[in-house]
Amino acid sequence: MDIEKIYHIYFDDIYKFMLSFTKNKEISQDITSETFLKVINNPGKFENISNLKSYLFTIAKNTYINYYKRNKIYISTADIEDFDKGIESFENELLANEEKQNLKTSIEKLNEPYKEITKLRLAGLSFKEIAIIYNKSPNRACVNFYRAKEKLKIIMEEDYGM
Repeated sequence: MDIEKIYHIYFDDIYKFMLSFTKNKEISQDITSETFLKVINNPGKFENISNLKSYLFTIAKNTYINYYKRNKIYISTADIEDFDKGIESFENELLANEEKQNLKTSIEKLNEPYKEITKLRLAGLSFKEIAIIYNKSPNRACVNFYRAKEKLKIIMEEDYGM
């Protein structure tokens, strides 16, 4: 993957993460930019990395710590532990958002009525309510939703290996 693409994909995530710790836009921008400069200056290092996102967050963490050391700003051990916990929860949140987006994209690939029934069901409507909308029986709505899920599994497996 080319460095410019990596920058565009991950810059906002790392910036937001830094901002959650520094509470300062300028410092967060500096640390995020410095993180990507390290990647740009060492392009061979990241090519064989299995989880690029984790690798970038680790570089960002170390850059964050070095920034505060360089500027003689005290960081407590608790801050670093919070940072480590924050990386994990932030990554989990990013992954969850990515999975939600993948699901939405996959749902859009379904044919009707499967697409709309899936959207209605995910919006919390019961099979009875869906049946009223489609002027069908609740059993028919349930069957169509089951078929939609089966088709969705195939789409997601093909597109995302899930």
